[in-house]
Amino acid sequence: MTVVLDTSVFIDGIFRYDEYRYEVAKETFRVIQSKFLDAIVPEVFKIELIGQLVRRIEKEDALKIYNEIIEKVTIIPIEKIRELAFSVAHDTGCRAIDSYFIATAKFTNSIIITNDKTMAANAKKYGVEAYYLY
Repeated sequence: MTVVLDTSVFIDGIFRYDEYRYEVAKETFRVIQSKFLDAIVPEVFKIELIGQLVRRIEKEDALKIYNEIIEKVTIIPIEKIRELAFSVAHDTGCRAIDSYFIATAKFTNSIIITNDKTMAANAKKYGVEAYYLY
C-alpha cells in the first residue's frame, strides 16, 4: 500500500505550532513506518517543502531537514502527472499545488493523508480516498 503525504503533515510533524496536530502527524509517521508503507509525493513537493522550511528556520537547518525527508519519500516526476493534475484542477477547481498531490494519488492508486480540509474534500470529489487528520 502507498500513501501520498501532503506537505502539511510534514510541517505539522516538524513544528509544534499546535500540539494536537503535531502528535497526530507524528503518529501518522509511526504507522507508516511500522506498516512499511511507501510515502509518495509529487516532484513539486520538493519546492513547497523547502519554501515552507526556510520561512520557519535558518536556511542551513532547512536544507538539512529537507534532505532527510527527501531520502524517505518516493518522488513522482511532474511529467508523469501533468495532464492528470490539469484534469484534477479542471474538475474540482482546486489549487494548483493540491492538484499535483491528488493526481499523484490517482496515478499511483494511493490514498492521501493531509491536514488540509480543502485538499481532502477535493480529492474525494475527484474519486481519491483521502484522510483529513485534523
